[in-house]
Amino acid sequence: APPTTPLLAFSIVKPAKVVSLHAELKQQKVFLNWGVLENETADQFAIEKSLDGKNFQVTALAFGSDMPGKYEYKFFEKAGKQKVSYRIRLVNKDRKEEYSEVITVDPSNRS
Repeated sequence: APPTTPLLAFSIVKPAKVVSLHAELKQQKVFLNWGVLENETADQFAIEKSLDGKNFQVTALAFGSDMPGKYEYKFFEKAGKQKVSYRIRLVNKDRKEEYSEVITVDPSNRS
């Protein structure tokens, strides 16, 4: 009899999840970094920003690294003068989407 190949149980693969999101303002730039668990199932990340905290638009795309487990991603852009909110829209390889928390950066309120 031919050898049998074990079936891989894809149903137990957990979707990737954004578990942290941080922003830092330095040298007139906004630096974002976010941590992802189950990173190997992440396909891409849309970095979305909003000037009013309600209506978000995609400002950049980042693609998943395929590294297993936890992984950190980074993004930066020039800071404007106004307050800006950011969030990450994670698209998993199964096309399911999830949003991170929203964080706000206010260049006029430097401490």
